Amino acid sequence: MFAVIYIPDFSLQAVLRHEPGLSERPVALVAESTPKSPVLQLTEAARKAGVAEGLSSTQALARCGAIVIKTRSRAQEDAAQLALLQCAYSFSPHLESTADGICTLDLRGL
Repeated sequence: MFAVIYIPDFSLQAVLRHEPGLSERPVALVAESTPKSPVLQLTEAARKAGVAEGLSSTQALARCGAIVIKTRSRAQEDAAQLALLQCAYSFSPHLESTADGICTLDLRGL
């Protein structure tokens, strides 16, 4: 028997993990900090304000003046993935880092 732990919007969650005060605010995640960089992921508050994935940073700001634009951080994603694996390891020593934000656990014998 296997179980999978999946963290939706993992890249955004990795950034918000270091700034928990932003989780309730409108936040958009982009790959690089340029005006034309598309929004990759966003918080529910940003979604409610009319922002959507694929909009440019400039378009996101036009729709929601209070939006916080954050840039994707590989270092923060690596740290979050490690935390995910450490948490999963408390359930089973047989696990696989399947993808960013996804961990598969082998539950046989538990």
